[in-house]
Amino acid sequence: MISGDELILRLRELYADIDAAYRAFAREVELSCEGCDGVACCTVDLTLHTFVEMLYLRRGFNTLDVSRQLEILGRCRAMVKAREDDPFGEAYRSAVCALNMDGQCVLYEFRPMICRLAGIPHVIARPDGSTVESGGCAQYEQEIREAESSLKLDRSSFYRKMAELEIAIVHETGRRTSPRTVAEILGLEDLDEDLPWCEP
Repeated sequence: MISGDELILRLRELYADIDAAYRAFAREVELSCEGCDGVACCTVDLTLHTFVEMLYLRRGFNTLDVSRQLEILGRCRAMVKAREDDPFGEAYRSAVCALNMDGQCVLYEFRPMICRLAGIPHVIARPDGSTVESGGCAQYEQEIREAESSLKLDRSSFYRKMAELEIAIVHETGRRTSPRTVAEILGLEDLDEDLPWCEP
């Protein structure tokens, strides 16, 4: 039997590897997020696909003081409602992540993989042998791309390790999760049964 704490430990180890790879790449191309308010990367519909990342995000949320939790919950629920009312409307599409406050993530230590890898160009080798490539953030494209256009961070090993964690938790719980945005993970009250071990 695998415990929530063991899964979190493995996730933290994976995050440490991701952070190290990101820092090395950013140093090589001289990319800095200084002066960026995060709006381009902290989009409202950033989606998590794994139980373990949802669990870790909820654990981080539970470490905040009650007043900050209530503030975030209000933002999350407003975003969920805006998406339900009109997912392509301005009220939803112009919003940023509920955790972005004054350009800073209030759960930075607990941020998911998609946030940790944001901004730099990447390539992913898929199980079927094909590859997926994507460019960097606006700051990268404007300031660095011309000189460093061939450089891409290979995310493949990170995705494989995340998949292994998800398989472990599916075996443990007998359930799969469905993709959820940060606002849905934190703002919906009916997720507790789907997200075991959420206490910090």
